[in-house]
Amino acid sequence: MGASSSPQFVELPSRRIVGEGTAAVGRELAARRLRVHVNAGASELAAAFGAARALGAPVIVVFDDAIERVDASRRRSLDAFRETVRGLIDQPGHEGIHLAIENSFIKITRQPEDLLAIIRDVDHPRVGANFDADNFYNAGIEPFPYAYELLKGHIVQLHAKDSARYLPAVHGDGRRVLHRAGGNVVCLPLGTGAVNWAGLIARLMQDGYRGAVSLESHTLPEEMAGVMEQDAAYLRAAGLVA
Repeated sequence: MGASSSPQFVELPSRRIVGEGTAAVGRELAARRLRVHVNAGASELAAAFGAARALGAPVIVVFDDAIERVDASRRRSLDAFRETVRGLIDQPGHEGIHLAIENSFIKITRQPEDLLAIIRDVDHPRVGANFDADNFYNAGIEPFPYAYELLKGHIVQLHAKDSARYLPAVHGDGRRVLHRAGGNVVCLPLGTGAVNWAGLIARLMQDGYRGAVSLESHTLPEEMAGVMEQDAAYLRAAGLVA
């Protein structure tokens, strides 16, 4: 789902795309009239760029599974990541691809200051942030206004989901609970959890955000479609997407 009147898309893992084959995935996307954004770990970037190029994906969302390495210093880790990214993003055929580094609730991208430092270190006009407000909340960090203020000039895409600390008496027994850095949390529809989505959306619109918005509910499989429809309706009612 894109901001304003941007075309709709699905975000697919590079492993799934490679496993199913780009031709098969491309046919399915064409049948559903969808574009694709690729999601990949930092260790999978070469395959992710290949998949993005083959499918015409404008964005690769990269999460940290290998940015800061255990066998190297922080400086050497970031140097290696920068060299990998620049070597891939400037290859012929990759001119239309943007890289959005997602903040995680663990590892180096957990802190907005560190994510900002990585983006500045890579220093490429098509490299920015995939801003996940709920991941910041889960990491015990204020998503808005604090993290947003640090990263707002670099946001390529948003992950939209919400959550709150899990209370069986409130949320029900037997729920799927995510065990994260900030404690056990349960995913909830946008605007009903702990993330200040109303304030964040108002500020995004004030700042003229025109990037993509990707729904990323982590709820129970049988509830996924309904929650995503509710999330999409919330974003439309708020005016962030068409």
